[in-house]
Amino acid sequence: MPYSNVIEPKRLTDMQEMEVHVTGPDGANRLFIYSGMAEVELSGGLPHPRWSLEVICFDIGRTYDTASESIVKITATAALAGNRTDGVASFAGWQIFGAAAELDDESNRVRMNIAAGARDTQAFLEQISFQVHVLARVKE
Repeated sequence: MPYSNVIEPKRLTDMQEMEVHVTGPDGANRLFIYSGMAEVELSGGLPHPRWSLEVICFDIGRTYDTASESIVKITATAALAGNRTDGVASFAGWQIFGAAAELDDESNRVRMNIAAGARDTQAFLEQISFQVHVLARVKE
């Protein structure tokens, strides 16, 4: 894959958060669900029509108290939500290469990482939808 860049989204929209009481597995008693849209502006790479590869990183959700809460598992998904072409885009393409989330040790928030790209300098990826599930043990 060609050159990779780490970027932040222009903004996050439609952010939603849900806390669900659960029983297990592995002693988990909470499931936190986060979803929303990341607005970006990604275009294809050079030389034309090379795929670009950008990694979009951002923090979401609450700050976890690591003294009284432990993370059992985090899963993440992302999908194309909005794209466009300007002019003639003979080789246009858009792709989500992967998504992952982890607890950031410094901020104690969930850090979302989405690898995405476009092909053709006239092809633009504008929106990515995402969902993150955090299974945790919370001391009560």
